[in-house]
Amino acid sequence: MRKAFTISLLCMITICAMAQEKRAFKCNLYNDEYKIYFVLNLYEKNVMVPGQEVFGELDGYLGSKQCSQVWAVSASKIKKENVAEITLINNYGSEDLIATLTYNKDNTYTYQHIEGSTLKFPVNRKWQKIPKKLIFQIQKD
Repeated sequence: MRKAFTISLLCMITICAMAQEKRAFKCNLYNDEYKIYFVLNLYEKNVMVPGQEVFGELDGYLGSKQCSQVWAVSASKIKKENVAEITLINNYGSEDLIATLTYNKDNTYTYQHIEGSTLKFPVNRKWQKIPKKLIFQIQKD
């Protein structure tokens, strides 16, 4: 009786571990070339932008290490296990865009602009335009 209980318990633990949802879109990402980063949680949608709490809880945001401007992830939808569609809006509310974020097999993420405004940040008194396709790495602590 004891063996059957132990085996059943081990099987349940294994099944529960296998059923746990992969959290590819709860992460911090970084692109070293453009010095930009994503902070994302497309599942609980509870990310606060530091110093800009007036936005409330969001799906995430995209920021630059070279300025204080952010693009807020105002909406998101996980299309497949590894692909999410995100809507970004700048912190003035004057520009927005739609993009996809794809989690790749090599543990990188591909940002792909679909439509809307050009993603850009003010850097050294000039606009730094971000390419329509860009690779992000998982940010290590």
